[in-house]
Amino acid sequence: MTKIKALVVSALAAGLLLGPQSAQAHCDSADGPVAAAAQKALDTGNINLALPYAQAAAEAELRAAFARSLKVRTLSADAKALADRAFIETTVRLHRASEGAAYTGLKPAGTDFGPAIPAAERAVETGDLSQVRVLLVGEIEHALHERLADAREARKASKEPKTADQVEAARKRVRAEFAFVGFVESLRQAAHGEVGHKE
Repeated sequence: MTKIKALVVSALAAGLLLGPQSAQAHCDSADGPVAAAAQKALDTGNINLALPYAQAAAEAELRAAFARSLKVRTLSADAKALADRAFIETTVRLHRASEGAAYTGLKPAGTDFGPAIPAAERAVETGDLSQVRVLLVGEIEHALHERLADAREARKASKEPKTADQVEAARKRVRAEFAFVGFVESLRQAAHGEVGHKE
């Protein structure tokens, strides 16, 4: 295994290379884990099932929303649907706030978040990283090769332009080199736990 593969695999084993945007987006879907926990809390009358998804500072707000929803949902089928939706949205909103992310509404059930999230969920369930490893090692290696090729191609331009006509090519070279170096550093940070799902 190459050094790059070894680094990537160790980062994958720690589960740190899923970007925060994707993971957070998964958290606000109508059939995601936060919504499922909120619905189960309502169905069982057990607020404790939803509380882990919100910060302790938001517990009072979540408990109040839960109590209102439980009361209203007994009035009619329409009231139940509205009360359930309100509590689920509150739970997801408070969860997003705990991540430092804005709440933009529930995404529809069945939203396709790509292959990484389902593979990561299977890994958590089974302890088997093979699908995650194959997926991410391939994508990361492709991205590394692509960015490196861009940086190498851009090196045809001088980094020290002698005329005004050469400045734009030099800018492209600098951007391509920094993009490659920045990507490599972001992978290193991910491997050390400096990037990822916020608490």
